[in-house]
Amino acid sequence: MKVILLKDVKGLGKQGEIKEATDGYARNFLLPGNLAQPATAENIAKLKRQAEEKTRLAVKDLLNAEKAVAKIDGQIVEIKTKANSEGRFYAAIGATAIAKKLKDKGWEIKKEQILLAEPIKEEGEFTVKINLNHNLEAEITVIAIAG
Repeated sequence: MKVILLKDVKGLGKQGEIKEATDGYARNFLLPGNLAQPATAENIAKLKRQAEEKTRLAVKDLLNAEKAVAKIDGQIVEIKTKANSEGRFYAAIGATAIAKKLKDKGWEIKKEQILLAEPIKEEGEFTVKINLNHNLEAEITVIAIAG
């Protein structure tokens, strides 16, 4: 019996694949467990429509991510924080502070997306990478100022 897998099934295949299964295995395990559905012409057409929609959405998401990279790449963010007499900051500037400044500028960037080797502890200009969807990266400049 041909079935369309609704979930990954160990030893048989991955979700969305059309596989041949024995009648008993399909009737007694796959279908009752909602792991598969019969591969009828209607179900196959539905699967193809879903795959096309998924591809369309992935392309749209990639284009949006590329636009976001183009807009955010090269941005300059100034962050002021208190420092001691030697110029070392009392509180280091980390991914959370950078994400907050970017949010203030209208960018929805999560702190997990900011690739910062170590927190910024002194004044200066620092290049920081931001990892966006589809493994696209943008670079911003963070200017740390004692203030």
